[in-house]
Amino acid sequence: MVRKRDTYTTTFRRHALLPRLTSLALASVVAGWLPSIATADVFRIIDSGQAAAQVRVDMIQQARHEIAIELHRASNDGLVLSYLALLRDAVRRGTEVRFLIDASFNKIPKSIQAHLVQEGILMKEYHPARLTKRGWITKRLHDKVILTDRTQMLIGGRNLEYPFFGVAKKSYVKKVYIDRDAYLQGAVAEVAHQYFMQLWNSVEVMDARLGRYDQRYLTRNCSLLRGEDNRCAESKTEALRGIKRAAALLDRHRAELASDSLVQLDSGTDWSIGQRDIDGVQFLHDPIGRKGKEPGTFQAVLEYMDMAEKSIVIESPYFILSKNSKKILRRAIDRGVKVRVLTNSLASTQNFFAHGGYVGKKKRLVRMGLEVWEYKGPKMLHAKTVLIDDKLVIIGNFNIDPRSEFLNTELAVVAQDEQLARQLQSSMDGHLENAWLIGSNGKAVGESKLFPNTKMSKIIKLRAYQLLLVPLIRDQL
Repeated sequence: MVRKRDTYTTTFRRHALLPRLTSLALASVVAGWLPSIATADVFRIIDSGQAAAQVRVDMIQQARHEIAIELHRASNDGLVLSYLALLRDAVRRGTEVRFLIDASFNKIPKSIQAHLVQEGILMKEYHPARLTKRGWITKRLHDKVILTDRTQMLIGGRNLEYPFFGVAKKSYVKKVYIDRDAYLQGAVAEVAHQYFMQLWNSVEVMDARLGRYDQRYLTRNCSLLRGEDNRCAESKTEALRGIKRAAALLDRHRAELASDSLVQLDSGTDWSIGQRDIDGVQFLHDPIGRKGKEPGTFQAVLEYMDMAEKSIVIESPYFILSKNSKKILRRAIDRGVKVRVLTNSLASTQNFFAHGGYVGKKKRLVRMGLEVWEYKGPKMLHAKTVLIDDKLVIIGNFNIDPRSEFLNTELAVVAQDEQLARQLQSSMDGHLENAWLIGSNGKAVGESKLFPNTKMSKIIKLRAYQLLLVPLIRDQL
């Protein structure tokens, strides 16, 4: 294997961030924002929704010591409940399970959460609503990663609901997604685990709020509550029944997995078999706490773009440039770098806020020199990926927008490998087969309408967002 670290160290010395990286030991790198360089790791791109669902099942079922999960959002979607049942299996066999989710997007019924806590799963929430923490409202956990036994990691754009795996089943998600994950095995997983534990033990997270299902309420002595003892006892009884029903619900979803066409239980699949080791894989993360006090994931991605010599290929469901990201891409174009972007069209997106911030800038983006493509749908593009100079691969949770740059927590993994890059390029090129190239007039080439294949009701809704709401929250898109 050819080591890449020396090449990158030499290249990076032209930039402000890397002298700090090259001078730090691994332990101190983990403590901060900086990308940490590991030894050789397996790095496998997971595009297929079925494969993405299966690798999650296999990682959970094969874990023997510990599982750590970070999610942006989860609901009572059937697939979510199936994965929760598998996590319950894991803790029952003695595996330690930590589950961290953004508080604002934790839609798992509290009775189910209480049952899982009773089973021994450790559950915490990121930035729950607090009057003393008003700044938390806009700063959300966008990390999506699964870590098992400190040796395996799965990172990418997917949450756990069916639509993220290409399956059109009833869910809070109205669109079926096209997404991408990266599976890694090796030392980089230990680096990611140390970041996870830093976040887990920080003041940014709190134990999941369970309301009347909280153990403190369930163990109250109702006889001490004068005049409220009957109501207290009834509330406790109903809460206990709810937890019992939650346990039965997970039992049912666990049993149904045996006949689920999407995944196979106890497959025994080793996702590292047949994969090459890649040197110098890096894990990028934001600083714990207030974003902006130190450079983070998005800034590191911009640094890589700023070193591009030939090409930058971007896939992002939302594409809204800040002053800084616009400066970086304009500088790349000025030195002859071809920049290609694939994002969603109005026909494929379900995020009117983000699209409202993008659609009015399309003409300027094209005239700036970007090659802009829009995914036609009906599925929604959700992959978050950057490919640089046909050799540098970046896959993560980040979008190209101000929210990822300034507000949300974001993660990514980086690898320099031409064979891996060719595989990624093929996947990204395949998405262009169902995309429109945008011309300098802001319209799809060959189309007369500004919003082809789109219902008038959706266009009206976009215009309302664009005129009334987007100007008020432009920095939060």
